[in-house]
Amino acid sequence: MKTVEKIRITPEMIVNDMGIERPQNFFCEFDTVGDPKAGGASAPTVHPRFDHWWIGETDLRFTVCLPGSHFIESVYIYNNYEGEHDVTIQMGTPFVWEHEKTVRPKEKAWCGFELNCDTEFIRFSFNNNEAPSEIVLYGYRTGEPAPVPPRGTHETGKTLDKFFGINAFINDEMDICSSANYIREYHPWLWTLDSNDNDEAILEVEPARCGDNWCFDTYYGKLHKLGVDVAPTLTWGNHTPKMKGLDPETPGAYHRYASMLFQYVARYGRNKNIDPAKIHLAPGQEVKIGLGYMTAVEPLNEPDGTWLGREAYFTPFELAAFLSMCYDGHEGQYADVGVKQADPSCLMSMSGGAGLSLTYLKAMHFWAKYNRKDGKLPFDAINAHRYCGKYMDASGITQHVDVNIDERGDTAGKVYMGVSPEEGNIVGAFDVIREYRDTYFPDMEIWLTEFGWDTNQSFKTATSAHAYGDYTGRQVQGMWLIREYLLLSSIGVERAAMYMSRDCGPEETSVGKYGTSGIVCAPHERKGYVVQGNKKDSYYYLYTVKELLGKTRFAEALEADYDDMNVFRYEKPDGKSIYAVWCTSMDNRKVPGVGIRVNTHKATLVELENLSIRGRRTELTAVDGTVYADVSEMPVFIVEN
Repeated sequence: MKTVEKIRITPEMIVNDMGIERPQNFFCEFDTVGDPKAGGASAPTVHPRFDHWWIGETDLRFTVCLPGSHFIESVYIYNNYEGEHDVTIQMGTPFVWEHEKTVRPKEKAWCGFELNCDTEFIRFSFNNNEAPSEIVLYGYRTGEPAPVPPRGTHETGKTLDKFFGINAFINDEMDICSSANYIREYHPWLWTLDSNDNDEAILEVEPARCGDNWCFDTYYGKLHKLGVDVAPTLTWGNHTPKMKGLDPETPGAYHRYASMLFQYVARYGRNKNIDPAKIHLAPGQEVKIGLGYMTAVEPLNEPDGTWLGREAYFTPFELAAFLSMCYDGHEGQYADVGVKQADPSCLMSMSGGAGLSLTYLKAMHFWAKYNRKDGKLPFDAINAHRYCGKYMDASGITQHVDVNIDERGDTAGKVYMGVSPEEGNIVGAFDVIREYRDTYFPDMEIWLTEFGWDTNQSFKTATSAHAYGDYTGRQVQGMWLIREYLLLSSIGVERAAMYMSRDCGPEETSVGKYGTSGIVCAPHERKGYVVQGNKKDSYYYLYTVKELLGKTRFAEALEADYDDMNVFRYEKPDGKSIYAVWCTSMDNRKVPGVGIRVNTHKATLVELENLSIRGRRTELTAVDGTVYADVSEMPVFIVEN
């Protein structure tokens, strides 16, 4: 007879169905509260909750995934609130749940409830305002856990021809878009969708429903002619894709949006073999199929953001269901919807996440394992946003933050500032995501589709690029952007898009976070299009680096002769190399005469320069296979001739 004992629940065992709060806190006092089943257990700590204003009012759900099947004899729950409140416990097969029990623990006491069930999965549900303080499970193991699959091998060394991206809009001028080799193009999905409320999507693109004679065929066609790839991000706008009256955790609740994606990709993707009878257009629109203007698409932007309230927020399960419908019509169960049914070669990324969250990704994977026959995440690229910043509080304590998640504007008592991508640990932030990808989905790409810094010098935000040393604020923004592109390329991120093409307002007075994160200054609106102001240093830096490295592939990080210095080697199509060299510090460091080994007798030094899309170029001659260049925190490039 096996002994019934407390079962330790670790954070790794918890699937956060809702993607909010920290459900691991309900099991975090295993070693300190004692043994409530034996009596005499202490009252647990009440942990702070409520990330945002609406979350306290909603239900909280999470699933404990035990390491193998267990006999669960009982559960003990401490209720710290006045009155008795329901806690629903489900056990058995996820999304089927053969066993269910609702219990009502008394206030401010440990209360035990018999469960007597053999299971590997236990789901807890309760209102967040009435959440328990601590939960203890009792039982013993009856089966071994499933083996973890061996770590896969992700293909590395892809060319950077679609890597250097910016977030931009249909009314950005082509010379702005030409600074990148890929555009993450924002527009709300109803801009190009007929306004009827039917399930069937009716496209209206040339001209579109929005703007003043905006024409998406023309816009995408111009980008294509320039060799700039476009990945439209069809955002929520003012109309949620969730269809009223349907369960948002089921794919069918997103039929209209996924139908729109089919129409969109059928027009702008590369598949010409589509029956014209499947194309649905508004009156006056010309049928066009397989124009070949885009290779990728992204449904929605930051649907995991909690700041707009529950209607706009997608739980991991809701987003997985949405993406399954958008990807392939939930494995073809719905005809003529989704990206892959229109063009199997078109990539569909995950909706750009507000932050890098393995917890959210794991919950989507959990949904897919039990709701898709292939058990796979329904997208081709993990996609997230991350900004590097920190704050200093009144006591002088400095804390680095994932800006988009941890800080939503200036807060009293804290001074915010942006930091370099190295200090912000942009490389390390991807470690757990890359490990998870390599283990379960080695063929999947990783994209970072928002990062950047503000150039307003009179107001500090957690994304401020403030002047220091010999550098102006604009130069700081530019060099940090380039350094982040280089760092991301070194860890195999396939697409990186800075935020964004243009400032939201005048650089001197636009004080909001992201308000001056553009590569050009505030635009002046004219009828139907936008004329940007003057270009910042970052525009010229990005254009130069895109031209230098756009056809190369990252080869290796070389050992530098100095601490806090990176030397990255990129391989050109002809087999020769380009070396990117910079100091990773933030203290105005300069190192004269750094030697770089090259394989040619001649090389060209390229220094980033304002007002030039080629940079300042100096011919170098190798001495005993080495060329020499002055290195600072602004990257320089050495091109083998």
